[in-house]
Amino acid sequence: MRIETGTKRQPTRQAILSLLKQSSGLTADQLAHTLGLTTMAVRKHLAALERDGLVETSMIRRRVGRPARLYRLSAQADTLFPTQYAGIARDILTDLAAIDGSAKVELLLARRADRMRAALATALGSTPSFAERVQLLAEQLDDFGYLARCEVLPDGTYRLIQHHCPLRHVAEAFPVACRFELEAYRDVLGAEIERCCYLLDGDGCCAYTIRPRTPVSTGTHRD
Repeated sequence: MRIETGTKRQPTRQAILSLLKQSSGLTADQLAHTLGLTTMAVRKHLAALERDGLVETSMIRRRVGRPARLYRLSAQADTLFPTQYAGIARDILTDLAAIDGSAKVELLLARRADRMRAALATALGSTPSFAERVQLLAEQLDDFGYLARCEVLPDGTYRLIQHHCPLRHVAEAFPVACRFELEAYRDVLGAEIERCCYLLDGDGCCAYTIRPRTPVSTGTHRD
């Protein structure tokens, strides 16, 4: 089984992760026997995996001899293994639309966007500078998995660039999800935002042009 990782991981450590995934916990001796390595070599790999937060340990008593250290995968390690969450979510929403109508799906996606709007509003807080608010928006979206960044354009406007979309599989079936996200960005920034690149149109990213909202003139008329 291939373990999905963001960086290239040593084959031995991948094998250790795979073995631990298929067990309720193993000792270094058990891993060494299965892999055909020395216990000391396995312990070095386990130490590195533990530093990365991928492995947890506990002590177990044995009938004979000293207690042994038992190694298990951490919850964080689950992210290294292949998942189909995005496809499953899309299938569930597609079935819901067929059973109960597309309006119900739109309601669920709108509620998700509301939660995102609230989280972004909290992150931006009362930051007064528009430039800082745009930067904070990009940083927060990056934390959400959008691989986001922002840049200042020559005319003084801003461009928000998202190189990844965690919602892409859902958005392919329900593009309204993208509109809800765009509305959330407009609300938290109080800005004029237009999409200029779109993954669903075949572009390499989603990008938005951002400028401060033009105040509405309320000047009085003199006769």
